[in-house]
Amino acid sequence: MPRRVWLSLVMLATGAALMVAAQLAGAGRERKGGIFEVGTTGASVQIDPQLSYITTGWWLEYATAAKLYNYRPGGKLVPEVASRFTVSNRGKRYTFFLRKGFRFSDGTPVTARNFEYAFDRATSPKLQSPAAQFVTNVKSVSARRMKLVIDLGSNKGELISILAMPLFQATSTKLPLDREVVDVRSIADLPSAGPYAFTLNDVNRLTELRRNPYWKRGPGRVAPRNLDGLDLQWNLDEQAAFHMVEANRLDEGPLPDAEVEGVANRYGVNKTRFWVKPLGCISWVPLNNRKGLFAHNAPMRRAVNWAIDRTDYLRGTAPYSQTPWTHLIPPGYPGSITKPALQPYGIRANIATAKRIAAGHYKDGHVVLAYRSRGSGNSRAESVRDDLTRLGLNVTVRPVDEPYPPRWDLFVGYGWCVDHADPADFLLMLWRSQEPWWPSSTKYDPKIQNANSLSGQARVRAFGKLDVEIMKDLAPTVVTSSYNNRFFFSNRVDPRSLKYHGVYSDWSIPALALK
Repeated sequence: MPRRVWLSLVMLATGAALMVAAQLAGAGRERKGGIFEVGTTGASVQIDPQLSYITTGWWLEYATAAKLYNYRPGGKLVPEVASRFTVSNRGKRYTFFLRKGFRFSDGTPVTARNFEYAFDRATSPKLQSPAAQFVTNVKSVSARRMKLVIDLGSNKGELISILAMPLFQATSTKLPLDREVVDVRSIADLPSAGPYAFTLNDVNRLTELRRNPYWKRGPGRVAPRNLDGLDLQWNLDEQAAFHMVEANRLDEGPLPDAEVEGVANRYGVNKTRFWVKPLGCISWVPLNNRKGLFAHNAPMRRAVNWAIDRTDYLRGTAPYSQTPWTHLIPPGYPGSITKPALQPYGIRANIATAKRIAAGHYKDGHVVLAYRSRGSGNSRAESVRDDLTRLGLNVTVRPVDEPYPPRWDLFVGYGWCVDHADPADFLLMLWRSQEPWWPSSTKYDPKIQNANSLSGQARVRAFGKLDVEIMKDLAPTVVTSSYNNRFFFSNRVDPRSLKYHGVYSDWSIPALALK
């Protein structure tokens, strides 16, 4: 399954990404009204609900969309347009019961047909929506007034988190099945049912959001709505846009790597104008669990996790762009265990503990450490080599351009991001992989299968617990860090209104407020 966020992550690392964020949260007593001015260096993105598939587009659509279920800050999945759902047919039929009162920005009421139409567009051969890859398990979708029935081919509990993606929002039947909506000149050109709606999309120049005049607070409609709207300017010069934020002519904009430390020194971190928050992405070092030192050798895999110094591993990375991390579900994500006492490993190397665990499990003591010959892989490979040598291993370092060399035991330079807010994805990407990343386990394979049949908060809790348990015991890989978004705001932005959403890795537009 492609990972669209990874593109944005690469842009983030080079200082070229727009790092601004999503929907849903609560604000305090901030001033109502005003237009939030944003600038970015990139070209404009798609805003069509079934075609938008990049971070910036989703940030906008989390303010404009109305979905069956949605996430609150803190990772709790709650009903939005749906009031509830039932599961039948051995977990393969989901029936959603919809609330009344949601209306599109053209005044049309939202019914079950609008969610069925989202699936129609998602699977349209002519539209070629990226949403199609997420509904291969869906056999049929049927709507009757305020009831939606979805039949699945197999019992998988990920459906609710998939439906919380903007791709499956209530979709106006005015949108064509065979072509993208691009040109927006009024609030009726791209009807949406969330707190805000698109009123202008002038490609590569300006995109505007304004309040949906038909969105009124009520059941399922609990998001704050402080701003009158938002203007997003495209294709700005990075340094010029940064200075515009600095001078309060933009409320948010790009933050060049060279400016990060200066901004942090002037404003502090997570206090007023400079903020660092986690993305739904991790960096990790795969282990070859099918042959060589790590095959059938959980003690040595645990020992390597204790031996690798994650702080040293990150030396030379862009300031505040990554944080040392030790398990699969990143901080702030649903199910993630963040209490320091419960972390499976330390962020600094503990060679004494590593050697104690490794005793009697060295085999021939030789490992091949591969790394990508381009990028920052060389310095990170050197850090890992030094740690493994201190553990007592004989390390051969091998730079490669291909995915893998003929022989390898560890590989430096991998990252993983998720598309939909399902904590299972971080474990399943190892468990389902055709690569030798997962050590088959009679203990944990059934536990993962059972957890994967759950839905909603039960699924979140089960995979959160399994994440730490598996990393402590089975230790299938070495997680080194989580990735961060870095934000720079004008002095006009009220810090009390900054409500970060860990699921969507960004701030809530409806909660934002100006001083």
